[in-house]
Amino acid sequence: MSARASSLGTRTRARRGIKTALHDERDGPLPALLLALTVLAGVVDAVSILRLGNVFVATMTGNLVFIGLAAAGAKGFAVGTSAIALGAFVIGVLIGGRACRAARSHRGRALRNVLGVKLALATPVTLLAILTGSRFSVGVRDTILVLLAMSMGAQLAAIRYLKVPDLLTVVLTLTITGALTERGGGWDDPKTLRRGLAVVAFAVGALSGALLILHVSVGAALLLGLGIIVACAIAAHLVSRTSESWTAPRSP
Repeated sequence: MSARASSLGTRTRARRGIKTALHDERDGPLPALLLALTVLAGVVDAVSILRLGNVFVATMTGNLVFIGLAAAGAKGFAVGTSAIALGAFVIGVLIGGRACRAARSHRGRALRNVLGVKLALATPVTLLAILTGSRFSVGVRDTILVLLAMSMGAQLAAIRYLKVPDLLTVVLTLTITGALTERGGGWDDPKTLRRGLAVVAFAVGALSGALLILHVSVGAALLLGLGIIVACAIAAHLVSRTSESWTAPRSP
């Protein structure tokens, strides 16, 4: 086989692998939608860290660390701010869990329902940020913090319900570890590609959010996040009408 033919074969396998990583028989179009929500998680964590007072709205492990640092007297961290985010996240998880159960064992409808919740929370957040500008009062900051944390809690509840492998949208430590240690099929293997895409998606979201915040406004970053939610909600609504096999709930 010539070098040219070998190169073409490699590219073909890579394209096929990426296509399968985004849409497969087991999970249908859910992987592609969850990758978009991974970008969203990066955007909102950039917003919360840079403008809401050194706090996470998606990664609750980080908030527990921040609470410990604040309790120890470290400067720049507040127990109250992280505790508010954690409490709002818990409420969001409960709301998201209920929205998933209302889908009656249809994963497409479950994601559609949760995205409806996220849309209802993200819209006022974006409008509030645009109308108030980049300098938030304590009340505005806490309102945005609560609504964003609730939105991400609902998203994580959906992730638990959907059970799409390697796409947790927020907690990427295991995803990175899997991408580096479980490469039996090579770098063009759909599982490896999906893990790599998840890491890249989160990084792109964080970078995009940070650039918009630093060079445009917080409202612009949140508007990007709202756009992602709207696009995913439309797609989820369309796929919620299908009865294909991927829509059935999956075991752990």
